[in-house]
Amino acid sequence: MMKTAEFAKRMEELIPADLSESWDHDGVMVMPDGSAEVTGVLCALDATSVAIEKAVRSGCNVILTHHPLIFRPIGRLTEDDSVGKRVLECVGAGLTVLSFHTRLDSMEGGVNDCLADRLCLGERSAFLPFARIGTVPEQPFEEFAKFVSEALGTDRLQCVKARPNVRRVALVSGSGKDEIREVIAAGADTFVTGEVMHNHAIDCMEYGLNLICATHFATERVVVPRLAEMVRSMGLRAEEYVFDEVTEYGI
Repeated sequence: MMKTAEFAKRMEELIPADLSESWDHDGVMVMPDGSAEVTGVLCALDATSVAIEKAVRSGCNVILTHHPLIFRPIGRLTEDDSVGKRVLECVGAGLTVLSFHTRLDSMEGGVNDCLADRLCLGERSAFLPFARIGTVPEQPFEEFAKFVSEALGTDRLQCVKARPNVRRVALVSGSGKDEIREVIAAGADTFVTGEVMHNHAIDCMEYGLNLICATHFATERVVVPRLAEMVRSMGLRAEEYVFDEVTEYGI
């Protein structure tokens, strides 16, 4: 069997910290007992209260997530704080929480490669550490938007049609609002991301760049099976959990 501290070390080797953005905070979030044997790993996008409950029910004592449970410094741990409440729940249940954020976005085979796989991008390359660009068969914008909706399992697209066809597609999972100029410089005619702000959508129209925002959630949940694969490759039991963002959280 593998100890939780050893599992954390193995994951740090697979997803090294030097891939993280300078502002990021991830890695070990909670570890009540590093000498405890790993009984199972729940792989999820976020360590929500529902995910914590599911980990306990399924006999998992480790939660492995993309989004950090603790992103900003915590001044106190109290039940009336969203993060503090969940940290206390994890400590009380003996749950270790490991989160791998921007380094998982950037790594080969990470979030953005999983997204590129799901959208069938060919001739793929990275033009930022965490951004991917590739090609699809040339097609009308509406046809490609429908494909994205079906491939990612969401009908909650927000689109800007700035040109009629799609051929060269750039991807940034999650929030791609700060990468629009780099997307254009890379030669993309279409940008798929999770979310941007109103002014960024206007920018895309002005620059002649098609935009498809397919929600932060849908563009990143694609990595959960990949995390589970990594866990199983170590001979450990992995459970996959991707919450329903509409019925459970309304986002």
